[in-house]
Amino acid sequence: MSRARRPAGFTLIEMLVAITLMGLMGVVCWRGLAFVAQQRAGIEGETVELTRMMRAFAQIERDVAERLPDVAAPARATAPELPLALVVLPVAEGAELEVLRALPEPSGASRIMPVHYQRSSHGLVRRTPGGEVLLLPGVARLKIRVHTGGFWLEPGREQPVRPFARAAALEITLEDANGARYVKVFEL
Repeated sequence: MSRARRPAGFTLIEMLVAITLMGLMGVVCWRGLAFVAQQRAGIEGETVELTRMMRAFAQIERDVAERLPDVAAPARATAPELPLALVVLPVAEGAELEVLRALPEPSGASRIMPVHYQRSSHGLVRRTPGGEVLLLPGVARLKIRVHTGGFWLEPGREQPVRPFARAAALEITLEDANGARYVKVFEL
C-alpha cells in the first residue's frame, strides 16, 4: 500500500490568505503610526506655546518683583492702592502695565528703567528704552486686575467706594484669538 505523499510547501490559497492578512496588518499599523505622528505634532505645538507663555509670565513676574521700592520711586499719578513703581493703564481692548525697575550700572550705581507691557498687532510686547521684544505672539487681549481690600479691581472702571487698602496682588490675563485664557496672579 502506497500512501500518497503531499509535496512540501504551501498551496496557492494559503499564500493568498497570508499575503492578505499581512496587507491588512500593514494598513492598520500605517494608520496607527499616522495618528501617533499627528498627535505628536500637536503636542509639540502646544508645548512650544506653553513654554513661551511661561517665559512671558516669568519675565513679568521678575520685573514686578524687581520694581523700585516706594521710597525710591518718583511720585506719579497712579492708583493709590498700587506701589509707586507700578502703573496699570486702561486701554480700549484691555490694559497695559508699566513697571519702574532699577538697572544696575557697571560703576555700581543704578538708573531707573521703565518697562512697558502692551498688546500689539503681533502679540504681547515688552518695551524698554533699549527697544521692544515680542514676548508672546498671538495675544489678542491683555487684561489686568488689582486685588486690594478683598476685592478685584479693574483700573479704568468705576469702582465701589471702599476703605483704602494697599494692593496685595496683580492678576494678568492673556487671551488668544481662539478665546483661550491664561491667568497668572503675582503677589505684591
